[in-house]
Amino acid sequence: MDDVHREALGGIQQLERELIVSDFVSLLNDGAHRELYPFLTDDVLYRPSPARIIEGRSAVTRMLADMHASFDEWSTTMVSVAVRGDTVLTEQRLRLRLAGSAAVEVMGFSSFRLQGFQICAWHQVHA
Repeated sequence: MDDVHREALGGIQQLERELIVSDFVSLLNDGAHRELYPFLTDDVLYRPSPARIIEGRSAVTRMLADMHASFDEWSTTMVSVAVRGDTVLTEQRLRLRLAGSAAVEVMGFSSFRLQGFQICAWHQVHA
């Protein structure tokens, strides 16, 4: 395989990883928690904060559904994306609103590690 072909193949793989994360975030915004299953490995690790880790596809999607139920509005916009190897880094803007409150925007950063075409680790940090 020549260098040009190898570079093109690498670029396609990076784009695929970016699209997987983008589609995952879109489904998350829609509250389509059951539809997130194919995007996550059975033993996915989600770290929503430094002191907490949720393990397993069912536990992660259940926690996401519970979080969504806490807010009258929740949307995530990906501001920037970087892909390196099997890791996708995103800068995000979250718009959140509790019942009876004004909406607030929170900046966040996520690291998604992929195994094949599924997310096997997800670390979320909010600023």
